[in-house]
Amino acid sequence: MLLMLLEFILMIAAPVAHIVLCSMSYSSRINLSIIVITMLCLVAGIILPVLASYIDILNLPSDVKCATGSAGFAVLGTAATAVLIPISALLFYIIAYFRRKKLNAA
Repeated sequence: MLLMLLEFILMIAAPVAHIVLCSMSYSSRINLSIIVITMLCLVAGIILPVLASYIDILNLPSDVKCATGSAGFAVLGTAATAVLIPISALLFYIIAYFRRKKLNAA
């Protein structure tokens, strides 16, 4: 049960980290651009679900002959990354654009 939780955390870690890091960048607590954060999280979003799938395959009982369900971790995690990270990057870029526009107008 605990390994299942670890695998779930690894699947959603990249999109959650992207939202947190973009929020920190927006509030000027870190000095990374949204593009750099997005690229780092996209790479992590590919690696971490594959790692979750690998952990699940290693912990399967020896009598299991098919690991298709375990490969689902990689597919679901990568799909979540492919959908959520570009959407949140676009939203944070739009927010930052209008914030800069408002600050320059004032």
